[in-house]
Amino acid sequence: MKKRIRSNLLCLMVTLLFALGAFLFLYKQDNKYTAALPGGYGYNVLQENLDEVAFLIDGWEYYPGQLLDPEDFSAGVTAEIYTYIGKYPNFSAHLNSPYGVATYRILLKCGDTPAEVALYLPELLCAGRVYLNGDLLGEQGSLDPYIPRVMDGVYAFSASGDLELIVQCANYTHYYSGLYYPPAIGSPGAISRMLTLRLMIYGLLCFAPLAVALSNLVQWLLGRDKPTRQMGILSLAFSIQVCYPFLRALGVPMIRPLYALEDVCGAVVLLCCILLAGTLSGLEGRRFHRRFAVPAAATLCVVTVVFPLFILPYVPAFINAYGMLLFLWKLAAGIYLFCLACLSLRTKEILDRYLLCASGFYGLSLSVSVLGANHLEPIFGAWSEEYGGFVLVIGFAALMARRGILLAQENRRLTFHLQEEVDNKTRFMETLLAERRELLANLLHDIKNPLAALRSYAELVRTGNVALDSETAGYLEALTERAGAVEERFGILQDFSRGERGAFQPETICLNQFLHWFYEQNRPDMELTLLHFSLKLPKEELFILGSRERLWTALENLCYNAASYTPPQGHVLLTLEREGAYAAVSVSDTGAGIPPDILPRIFERGYTTRAGGDGLGLAIVRAVAIEHGGTVTAASQPGKGSVFTLRLPINPAP
Repeated sequence: MKKRIRSNLLCLMVTLLFALGAFLFLYKQDNKYTAALPGGYGYNVLQENLDEVAFLIDGWEYYPGQLLDPEDFSAGVTAEIYTYIGKYPNFSAHLNSPYGVATYRILLKCGDTPAEVALYLPELLCAGRVYLNGDLLGEQGSLDPYIPRVMDGVYAFSASGDLELIVQCANYTHYYSGLYYPPAIGSPGAISRMLTLRLMIYGLLCFAPLAVALSNLVQWLLGRDKPTRQMGILSLAFSIQVCYPFLRALGVPMIRPLYALEDVCGAVVLLCCILLAGTLSGLEGRRFHRRFAVPAAATLCVVTVVFPLFILPYVPAFINAYGMLLFLWKLAAGIYLFCLACLSLRTKEILDRYLLCASGFYGLSLSVSVLGANHLEPIFGAWSEEYGGFVLVIGFAALMARRGILLAQENRRLTFHLQEEVDNKTRFMETLLAERRELLANLLHDIKNPLAALRSYAELVRTGNVALDSETAGYLEALTERAGAVEERFGILQDFSRGERGAFQPETICLNQFLHWFYEQNRPDMELTLLHFSLKLPKEELFILGSRERLWTALENLCYNAASYTPPQGHVLLTLEREGAYAAVSVSDTGAGIPPDILPRIFERGYTTRAGGDGLGLAIVRAVAIEHGGTVTAASQPGKGSVFTLRLPINPAP
């Protein structure tokens, strides 16, 4: 127990140190605010090394509520407000409304030697123009008429001396306004490398989680494991959330839906993370988590859809409140997630512990992103909360990989033992069947002995010079023949019981002659019940390959079965006809018929509706048909009789 707590504590400390180290690295190495150009009020000084990207952050002249052209500044406009980029998220601090217009101006002091320079201007919220030394450098969207567009701009020019840079902005759409993201300046190659590296990083952040989510789509959609489902939805929402750099590069006109989509995906990621951390920490049933944290996160998902699309466009006064709500909720949620991660000390499962620590890392990165606004903004990479979300997705990928490994190990174990299990079951079944066959054979043998004795006694009486009248002698001879026939049938049953059905040597049989002989031998017994037994044969002789004894047994089963269900003065008909490549032997009767619900089961071994029956007769008929390469079917109309047809493949005449 103590060893596990020490291990979990070490994991938590590593997470905290990793988060701190990552924050310090990003702040020093990938931060626009630490790569700002030097300057003062109203100017920046362009660095000599243009291969290093720098940012125009401080010293901007700010003119809220005014769209000033280069001619206005030539006429002598005096700046009243100086600002740094990112200080004001919108125009409400000076215009009492987030919506409106503003102008930004700065002088760029360059060396006397002309140099090729590129200016990267992130999205102007939400429409704007850029002037350089009085000339229009570019436009994003349209100021007049107002047509907003989400897009970035890259503008190249030759820099020497002092350059006047003027940026006009207008916003009546978004909750951010104006020039909110610092522009970058450097050589065209440096700007190109920066944008390429940034898109590569966001490509990894976007498409890797998308691949993880889609590759496990069925499992996290249909699976019963809640953490798997939560991580799957989290991965998909995170992938959509971080795809915005590609949309900026294309230039998207749908401002409100785009930012609402980003906000709601971020809220869904946070909701799934809180649900996941609650499940892994064991607090999902606690009152605070169940009644406050989870409902608050779910409510935020609804708010991020309703406010940007349906409230803020018509009541812009709520924009600052909406921004404050997002700020406070992200900060509180980040702290809450880190507190839940501290409970990983009690977790036994290693991967659950790592996922819980990953959610704590996400919480820390979320708090850093909120508190570091206007102090930490990435140059090449992503925001800190996006890195935290990616760590969570990697944890999900590790979870699915581990489950795949465990499944493969289980499959190997089952495969290894499968043959052994099959062999054991096969031996058990073979032993059981052998015992049953032996028991049946013994019973049949015990029954055959009295029959043989009965036939012997009858033969002795018949041949022992006993004075018998002709009628009694005929009955005694018939008894001897019947006893012999029954004994022969028991012999066939013994063959079945010992699994020797396929051991017969087939011979060519003329069905016309065979059926005629069968009819003559069985007609007296059939007609004892006062029914009519008749035979119908074709002129064409039909030959098959088979066993006379087994066909005889099958036909006796069919004929005597028909006789038992046919009333006196009824009719049983034995018919032979050709059906294509088959000889069809039919036994029809005018008996009671077979109910439709029973008809499909009559050939099943052991199934019978007759009191005291054993259900073997028709099962034997089917077995004989199969071993002769044929089929047996039955058709019946209740109250009108039944027809059983044995179809056997025809063999050419010898």
